[in-house]
Parts: sequence; structure tokens; C-alpha cells
Amino acid sequence: MGKENERLKELMRKHGLSLREVAELLYVAERTVKSWRAPDDTENYRNMPKAYVELLEIKLKRRK
Repeated sequence: MGKENERLKELMRKHGLSLREVAELLYVAERTVKSWRAPDDTENYRNMPKAYVELLEIKLKRRK
């Protein structure tokens, strides 16, 4: 699994974020977030682009 995908999971746990909340923050579909969280040996898995994890980190810092 890509390091960005792992970072997404970590951020979601740390901040108690749902798929819907992440999707809204990043302006993507929930199914996109779901594919970033899917096991990397499944058909639905997609690598999370670095720019999206960076954007999520920026937005979460601003929420504090």
C-alpha cells in the first residue's frame, strides 16, 4: 500500500473522519476515498495522489 494511502488511514483515525467527511474536504466522491482505503491486493484499490493527502493535512490543520 502506498504511503499516502497509509497516511490517509492514519489521519482518518486521528481526527475521527468518515469517508463522507474526507470526500467533502477533498471534493471527491466517497467511492474514491473508499478505493484509497481498499486493500492493495484488490481490484478496487487506487493509489492516493500525494497532492490530495497534502491538501487534507492542510485543511485539518486549519480546522483546529
